[in-house]
Amino acid sequence: MSSLTKMLLILDLFSVEKPIWSAEEIIQHCGHSRPTGYRYVKELCDAGLLRRAEGGYSLGPRVIEMDYYIRQCDPLLNACRPIMVRIAQETGCDVLLASMYGSKIMAVHQELAHETGQIAFGRGRPMPLFRGGGSKILLASMSASQLRKLYGQHSAEIAEAGLGATWSEFRKQLLQYRNDGHVVSIGELDPNAAGVAVPVPVDDALDPAALVMVTTRTRFNLMEKALLIDIATNAARQIETSMRGQRDTITRAQPQSGDQTETL
Repeated sequence: MSSLTKMLLILDLFSVEKPIWSAEEIIQHCGHSRPTGYRYVKELCDAGLLRRAEGGYSLGPRVIEMDYYIRQCDPLLNACRPIMVRIAQETGCDVLLASMYGSKIMAVHQELAHETGQIAFGRGRPMPLFRGGGSKILLASMSASQLRKLYGQHSAEIAEAGLGATWSEFRKQLLQYRNDGHVVSIGELDPNAAGVAVPVPVDDALDPAALVMVTTRTRFNLMEKALLIDIATNAARQIETSMRGQRDTITRAQPQSGDQTETL
């Protein structure tokens, strides 16, 4: 592991449960020497990724700045936002865009149907890896080799989540989700909530993404499930079309290899 990776892993220590860490706690938890640990903390502070706080250090304002750039400039978010707003208004469901990075899954954008809407795992809060429609449909997009590695690391959690007591059962269940093209989830993340999740077709260079529509269990029981799945699936296709349009626009704007630039 490179020294840069070791330094950046310090950022993973911070959470809602423990938002402030002292330098001594960071050094002890990460196993760094004192000179190395203090140097890492100083460099992270200089970069704005950490800042001094009462009792130690907290995440810094640079994180907020980068979040702003993501919300303004990310092509997938730009493609999703108007579509998510529309279907939230039309269906009365809260809509999430979930994405995977490394072994974490979280909502990277959300549109609430009502201002008072509450989502158990809203934007920025990591979701359980093996529970909930968003997580399951994203896992179904992974390759067999990726899933086998995941199973080797989390077989007990997978069995507890009801996804299979063996590797064969786990793989079979995720293949079923992939073939179905959707996952219905009832009360897995919030006992009072239910919804559907579908994959968002994205370029192979991008992390897998999923569209999740969530409402109360009472309301979900009254809704036509097939219609809700169709709405989510059509929205995912519209997002794919919008993303393709963005790529085509960028491609047309780029100079071709045979173009000659006039010089003055």
